[in-house]
Amino acid sequence: MEIKELKRQQKLEQKLSAPVKKKRKFNVINFLFSIFVMYFAYTAFCQYQMLKDLGREIEQRKLVKADVEKEVNELKEDVAKMSDEEALLELVEKIARDQYKMVKPNETIYIDKNKNDNKLIRGIGFEQELQD
Repeated sequence: MEIKELKRQQKLEQKLSAPVKKKRKFNVINFLFSIFVMYFAYTAFCQYQMLKDLGREIEQRKLVKADVEKEVNELKEDVAKMSDEEALLELVEKIARDQYKMVKPNETIYIDKNKNDNKLIRGIGFEQELQD
């Protein structure tokens, strides 16, 4: 019995002293799982980028919508003014002055040629003078 016990102790010491390396086998399940995780990460990243782009586009559209609503409100006010004769005359005068650069008789206009953003001098003079 002592011999058997000694052999057991020797085997136990061998196991504890020198770890036995297991040969790793190719595991198909682990490989497929890692492929799935990489695909999921790639898809999540692409969707995040898409959501970010859509968010920017929504913000831009909201700004455009606000501008259009402002213009609509102005046009509604103009339509409401058309029913009143005095308001209609003021509206016609405003359009004539702003868009067609018309003036009243005996009215003097002063034009600052140094300003490039002056609406009255657009189209007046040469292009080179406007740039200077």
